[in-house]
Amino acid sequence: MLNREQALDEARKQKEALAKIGGWRRFLFLLAASLAALAVFGFRMEGWFLPGVVSAIAGTVSLGLTFLTDLSIRNGRRNVERILESLR
Repeated sequence: MLNREQALDEARKQKEALAKIGGWRRFLFLLAASLAALAVFGFRMEGWFLPGVVSAIAGTVSLGLTFLTDLSIRNGRRNVERILESLR
């Protein structure tokens, strides 16, 4: 079991990590949106079908990773709340 100072330090470190993961989530979302736009462009322009398909697949993967990062952030916040709750 952690003492009070160790628990507060762990909560602080986890909050810093959550902020970094939030930056990755933002990046992945912007990447997914950009790839979706490129995929639409690829499907509409003649001769750009293959880049459109690749962009659509990459955009879908990026969007899936965005959802996974969001889930990890929510779970991380709950973990920090539990740590701080255990100190009361």
